[in-house]
Amino acid sequence: MRRASASWCWPMIGLVLAGCASSQKGAPETIRVEEVSRPPATPMVLQGERLLSEGRPEEALRVFRQAVADDPQDARAWLDVGLASEGVGDTASAEQAYRRATDIDPRFPDPFNNLGVLLREAGKLEQAIDMLERAAAIDPAHAAVRFNLALAYEDRGRLEDAEREYRAAIERLPSDPVPRINLAMMLLAMGRPDDAATELRAARPMVRRDVLLSIVVGEGLRRAGFPEEAVPVLRNALELAAEPPPTELLAELALAQYATGDLESAEETMRRALRQDELDPALQYAYGSILAKRGDFGKARAHLRRAIELDPDGPYADRARARLEAIK
Repeated sequence: MRRASASWCWPMIGLVLAGCASSQKGAPETIRVEEVSRPPATPMVLQGERLLSEGRPEEALRVFRQAVADDPQDARAWLDVGLASEGVGDTASAEQAYRRATDIDPRFPDPFNNLGVLLREAGKLEQAIDMLERAAAIDPAHAAVRFNLALAYEDRGRLEDAEREYRAAIERLPSDPVPRINLAMMLLAMGRPDDAATELRAARPMVRRDVLLSIVVGEGLRRAGFPEEAVPVLRNALELAAEPPPTELLAELALAQYATGDLESAEETMRRALRQDELDPALQYAYGSILAKRGDFGKARAHLRRAIELDPDGPYADRARARLEAIK
């Protein structure tokens, strides 16, 4: 999960595309293959995949295990054993199944991709990168592979390689906002706000009805220094959100309003967020800061002290103490 890194910090919405060789200068080295393998599904495997799509992984796993018992060389069945095993929380069995599929059919990119994702989530970044680079070498046009490889490179701190892979995913998924948003948030962390804003503006029309992604786009635009563009994105998300709206949406809208100088609206929106979660020290700190900016020092002190009480050793406690010192 990403986390914002601004003066006020909110948990970022997790942006993970479902899915799911040695390298020279970070680029996957294409290996020679006659064609990418796409193993067909037997009737039993199709039955299991239908169960899996219906959210019934336990039943699907039984079907897939029977399929591999009938044909131990069925790479697609082994891939599905891995997926179903993940669905029931058995990541060790999932890893074994994906590895079996890669051994059976080394030209089949999907088990390499899924194994890479599994290893990345386990924090085994070098192994994850190796698997994902192999998947990309087999099928460079596989958008999910390129996206997952970007995530792994970013986690490893190989940001130039990550940027290349995000852009490869964007090229293959031009109408999907997720790779653009992830790239934008990475560019922000790299100190490239204008480049980040370019990606967020491109993503904006793609997320009009997606409340969670709209929150991230709004946050990104605010952090990039364009709060006046963030406010309408977040207001549109608020209109679409069910009641009660996500607290992080209200908080982010209040911060954007604050950044534009609309302190009255910022106070009203943050107060609404606090009514939904008065035990959040970040909200208490932000509301106290807005009140201090408006000159309402008595109420500001109360909320800043409350932020400290809620989490005396947390990330907002020192900020709240410093703010209290400043408005004595």
